[in-house]
Amino acid sequence: MTPAERRRAILDLLEAKGEASVEELARIFRVSQVTIRADLADLEARGLVQRVYGGAVPVRKVLFNPSFEEKQRHRMGVKRAIARKALEVIREGDAVLLDAGSTTLVLARMLKDRFSKLFVLTNSVPVALELQGSGHEVLVLGGSMRHHSLALIGPATVRTLSWYRADKAFLGATGVDARGYSTPNPLEAETKRAMLEAAGKAYVLADSSKLGQPTLARFAALQEAVLITDAEADPRAIAALRQAGAEVWVADLALTDSEHPWVSTASRAEKGGET
Repeated sequence: MTPAERRRAILDLLEAKGEASVEELARIFRVSQVTIRADLADLEARGLVQRVYGGAVPVRKVLFNPSFEEKQRHRMGVKRAIARKALEVIREGDAVLLDAGSTTLVLARMLKDRFSKLFVLTNSVPVALELQGSGHEVLVLGGSMRHHSLALIGPATVRTLSWYRADKAFLGATGVDARGYSTPNPLEAETKRAMLEAAGKAYVLADSSKLGQPTLARFAALQEAVLITDAEADPRAIAALRQAGAEVWVADLALTDSEHPWVSTASRAEKGGET
């Protein structure tokens, strides 16, 4: 097998498996680890893989970010549990920053039932539309819109954020690992960073599938925000994040909206519950 053929085979294997270690690749292709590292360096230089500690992942895995519609359909029960947990720290009259994302959109829907007057700053077009007519003050941050996520990002968004101070920020993340919180898009990472810096306290809403999955652009260290995830998370993954300095809150998946103390009598009646 020529070096070019081996590198093509390494790329095929990484795309099939999602990741592989240098040791594993050396064993499979019967070459030294030094040779594999050279192969990975070449693939990384061509933008085909990203090297991580001890191995590599395909760029397709690092950069892929599902469409907003796909995210909305995925793991909705988990997103609701995480949003319910986030509600516990919000108080009437707070100024809150809501990042773009499917879980923050679920949180926005819950804000309408729970609070009568909040000041909401958001870079999410769906969140802004959701809160339309809710009675909350809504400020939509300017910027360039990402087509797939309907998020407003970039220098204009960051500049606008520098003018405001919020009580709490609720951010999404595509990846959470020992290095911190990350997202596939560097401009999106800059916007999330500006949101974090504009808030007195930051919370990252990330379901358990995001844990241990680094993506391209880091926007915060673990210690800079509280992580709210769900009870399906591997206890070992949570323990590792806590060991690395994260404060982790785990949302109870068993608790339904009708059982939650903040749900009003009127809301229960609308859902066919108690009156």
